[in-house]
Amino acid sequence: MNTIDQFQIEIQNSQTHLAIDETQLKTAIGFLLQSEQVNQAEISLAIVDNPTIRQLNQQYLEHDYDTDVLSFLLDCDTAMDTNQVEFRGAGRQIEGEVIVSAEMAVAMSAEYQWPAEQELLLYVIHGLLHLCGYDDLTEEELHIMRQREQQIFDHWQISIPRREE
Repeated sequence: MNTIDQFQIEIQNSQTHLAIDETQLKTAIGFLLQSEQVNQAEISLAIVDNPTIRQLNQQYLEHDYDTDVLSFLLDCDTAMDTNQVEFRGAGRQIEGEVIVSAEMAVAMSAEYQWPAEQELLLYVIHGLLHLCGYDDLTEEELHIMRQREQQIFDHWQISIPRREE
C-alpha cells in the first residue's frame, strides 16, 4: 500500500494485455483526488481482463456484457456542504474500488487512435469521478463528467478523443 499525502492507493494488476506503470497511475489518482479537494481516500484499483470484468458486472450489477470500468463506493463521509463547492469530491472522505479492463482499453484505443495507456487512464479517471459524486445517467450529467475528465487530462496536455455516446 502506498500513501500519497492523505490518500492510500492500492493497485492490483491481474492481466497481461497491457504493461502497467503503477507509479504513473498512483500519481494520476492522487492528482485527481487533490484537484477534487477530497480530504482523505482509500482507493483500490484492480486492472483486469474482459472475462473478469464481465463476471463482476454480472455478479454485482446484473449486466451481462463486457465493460470498461466499474466503480464501487464502499464508504463516503462529507465534512462540508457539497452544494456550496465547485468540485463534487470536496471535503469527502472516500473509500472505494475502481476496476478497469486493460483488454478493453487495448481494443478501444485502436478505435479512438490514441495510446492504450491513455485509454486505461481515462477509465481510471472516470471511475474515480464516480466515487467523487459525478454521474453519467443523464445527458446533462454526462456532459459535466466529460468536461471534468478533460479538465483532468488537461493537466498532462492530452486531448481525449471524441466519443459517440
